[in-house]
Amino acid sequence: MKVLLESKGGNVLFTHQQHADMGDMRCGDCHHTSGEDPNPPRCTDCHPAKFSAQYLEEHTELNMSPQQCASCHHPRADISPFDHDLHVDEYTSDCTDCHHDTDIEDEPQQCSNCHEETDSGIPSLMNAAHERCANCHEEDFSDSYRNCGFCHKRLPAPADEVDYTPCADCHSEPVSNSVPSRVAAFHQQCQGCHEKAGTGPYGKDACYQCHIQ
Repeated sequence: MKVLLESKGGNVLFTHQQHADMGDMRCGDCHHTSGEDPNPPRCTDCHPAKFSAQYLEEHTELNMSPQQCASCHHPRADISPFDHDLHVDEYTSDCTDCHHDTDIEDEPQQCSNCHEETDSGIPSLMNAAHERCANCHEEDFSDSYRNCGFCHKRLPAPADEVDYTPCADCHSEPVSNSVPSRVAAFHQQCQGCHEKAGTGPYGKDACYQCHIQ
């Protein structure tokens, strides 16, 4: 099956069947769903061509399953295991590259010991971690922290456990900066996979390999 993706930069003819036939790929590798989901959501179900107030108001009427809703309203999103020893051995020269110096803490401790969701004036754990990690991982924290998958991973939530968490509970930026538009989603997902595999179209000079002029 081939899917025609219309684009002002030249339409893209996507060979869905060719990708589905690859033995090491599951639906969940591309779709935000469980790899065993027999009816994964289409990209266009959630990623709009353009974000607008109308989309935010009407997207709840798309008749998606709770499993699909959980792709964005993801109560079971998690942070991938943080390898502290790796950072100590490979990336840092001093504990204060990540931790505060002795003016704030006598010795390094867990960030959550002080950074909580409070009105004390101390940054929340989320904001503190984003700011500190971005000092080194600037390329992954650009464009309003859009590359959430660098640290966070989605775990498929059972339909009966879906908790509809508003985007604003975690994202201080507008939702249009938190959830990629359709074009951004395709570029990020498709090119990211091809770059990881080291083959096929990826990079700024490979547009012609996907777009039909």
